[in-house]
Amino acid sequence: MNSAHYRSFRIYGYPGFGLILYLIMILINPYERSVGNWKLLSRFDLAFDMLVNVGYAAAIFETGIQLTLLLNKKFSWEGRVRTRFVVQSVLHVGIITCILVLFFQISFPARFQYDQLGFQQSIILGIIFSLLVTTVFTLEYYFYKWNDSRMEVSETRKNAIQAQLDALKLQLDPHFLFNNLSTLTSLIEEDQKLAVDYVISLSSIYRYMLSNRVQNIILVSEELEFIRAYLFLYRIRYADAISIVMPQLNSYADKGIAPLTLQLLVENAIKHNLFSRKLPLLIEIYFDDGYIVVRNNRTPKQEGGTGSRMGLKNISERYILLGHIEPLVLETDEYFIVKVPLLDL
Repeated sequence: MNSAHYRSFRIYGYPGFGLILYLIMILINPYERSVGNWKLLSRFDLAFDMLVNVGYAAAIFETGIQLTLLLNKKFSWEGRVRTRFVVQSVLHVGIITCILVLFFQISFPARFQYDQLGFQQSIILGIIFSLLVTTVFTLEYYFYKWNDSRMEVSETRKNAIQAQLDALKLQLDPHFLFNNLSTLTSLIEEDQKLAVDYVISLSSIYRYMLSNRVQNIILVSEELEFIRAYLFLYRIRYADAISIVMPQLNSYADKGIAPLTLQLLVENAIKHNLFSRKLPLLIEIYFDDGYIVVRNNRTPKQEGGTGSRMGLKNISERYILLGHIEPLVLETDEYFIVKVPLLDL
């Protein structure tokens, strides 16, 4: 219980429990001793009697609070809950007993009935409430321990998800660098200026990957700029065999996307389709009602099925881990279409 809760409890709890103690005293006594005795008490006497019960309730709970705070520093709950419960209960009962002994040493008028029977009843109620107070603090310890464990599990899960996201973001085709270095070797011999542009594009691709490896969502404009550099490398290798249509950002400039999403979709299209200058691969990227869509014409390779679809699986897993809806995959005889939801930054 934090200090704000303690403050609220002191303001509202002490008077409430004081009233409860007063009512318990009435209930456990005979009619003549309780209700009949009211006839002997003035309004001031009744107010004083009620104030004594509120003070008694305050003494029970305040000593419980202070004892708990002290023992938390000297004798924590960790690993010894039962022992701590017994120690705190015994100490609390002892403190309340001492307070009652001192209080009943004071001589009050007989009409208040602060006599031996009242002392015994107060001791019994003090023991019961002391045990209840210690039980409440024990439950509080278990609650905070459970809450800490839950938060720790949540943090562990968050870290695991982040690790998965980082791993997924770094999944480029292992042949990508090898193929581009081979192309670069040929360009250096044939066209040195184009080779320089090729190196610049290749370096910008890996710079993009490194700079965004800690980002889970980036601007869609940054991803599209990356795709332009990425496709430049493929167009050098395949010339007119690959054609691409890029979109205008318009109202989607401030929207986000998971990094490398478009790269994986483009790579997927190139990897799983046959194409040539006579039958080029057409890749279209456009926006459609909250989605960015990647569509390519289908001329599938004979792979004995639909392939491993690692790129699509990668994207779906990332969007699931980010807590968003999965991309939509549509296939027709002519086109393969993936609709990726745009995200708010």
